[in-house]
Amino acid sequence: MTPESLSFWADVAAVFLLAQMFLFSIIMAVGMGMGWWYFRRARKKLAMPMLMAQVYALRMQQGTNKVADKIVSVPMGINAAATRAQATAQALLRANNSQKD
Repeated sequence: MTPESLSFWADVAAVFLLAQMFLFSIIMAVGMGMGWWYFRRARKKLAMPMLMAQVYALRMQQGTNKVADKIVSVPMGINAAATRAQATAQALLRANNSQKD
């Protein structure tokens, strides 16, 4: 093979590689464009169901908080009553001890 024929085939290979890269880039761009278009379409269709899911989740959270507050109020009430009774008993004991002195 002569250097001229090798040069010709190197040029053909370079053109082939450039064409292949160009074709791959075009296919990827079209694929990404279609994906973006379908993504925007799906996002518009999912707006109302997502909003309803958020409302449902908020209602569940509020219900859970109400139940948790009711459950926790019992031990907190008992603790508050015990603390008040303890403070009252200490005050009465102090008053009795100061009268004896």
